[in-house]
Amino acid sequence: MEPSRRDRPPVTTPMSDERLLSLAFAPLDKRAMGLALGIVLAVALAVVTAISLVFDPQQHFPLYLLSEFFAGYRVSVPGIVIGAAWMMFVGFVWGWFLALCRNWVLAIWLVAAKVRTDVEASRSFLDHI
Repeated sequence: MEPSRRDRPPVTTPMSDERLLSLAFAPLDKRAMGLALGIVLAVALAVVTAISLVFDPQQHFPLYLLSEFFAGYRVSVPGIVIGAAWMMFVGFVWGWFLALCRNWVLAIWLVAAKVRTDVEASRSFLDHI
């Protein structure tokens, strides 16, 4: 009796070097990076504000200073929502810009590496002429 499909070990095939390199140097999705960073920062600010409300009612931790940058933000329950919305926006912009810069730097580096390789290849060719 042949084992069922679930009982068989998965078949793994080694990836080619070209496929591995294309995955390693793939550009980042700017929207996805912005959304991910925005969500993380929004949740972080919401958690920090909630902790400050519960454990620091006299506001010894100067979280209220964020109201200078984020209109409508206060260390309060409505401030959690307003601050999270602001941090979502700021995090999205930061993440989008970071992904853009990383993609540019990577593209420039790859072009420079290709030019360097082509020059090295043509140098040995010209030595034999």
